[in-house]
Amino acid sequence: MSPSPDLQLLVPARAENVAVVRHAFGGLAEALALPDQIAADIKLAVTEACTNVVLHAYGEDDGPLEVDASILDEELLVIVRDHGTGIHPRPDSPGLGLGLPLIATLSQSLELEGGSEEHPTEVRMTFGLSNGSGAA
Repeated sequence: MSPSPDLQLLVPARAENVAVVRHAFGGLAEALALPDQIAADIKLAVTEACTNVVLHAYGEDDGPLEVDASILDEELLVIVRDHGTGIHPRPDSPGLGLGLPLIATLSQSLELEGGSEEHPTEVRMTFGLSNGSGAA
């Protein structure tokens, strides 16, 4: 069970809302006085995860894009969730397939969960919040 989030967003999975999420994380980073590089890593990783939802989760339909962020000691846990088709290889993918490897590089940890009709897809990322404990 996840802790109660410090930031919760629920928006339709549309391209324009990825920018809304990114700006919210910019505000969170500013409120936490995070170093610029850590803030940039968080915003880029969250943007990639949200873009994956927009491009892959619902096809031509709009579905919910949920983002939770929880501050746990010196770490930030971010969960990007959708209730779409899950993470599967797509030969017709509009992207280059570099989103998840990039997220893994930018974060301390990356976990993928769910992806079935019964369980939403979750991308769980953790980030260190102080200098020297950012991306692995």
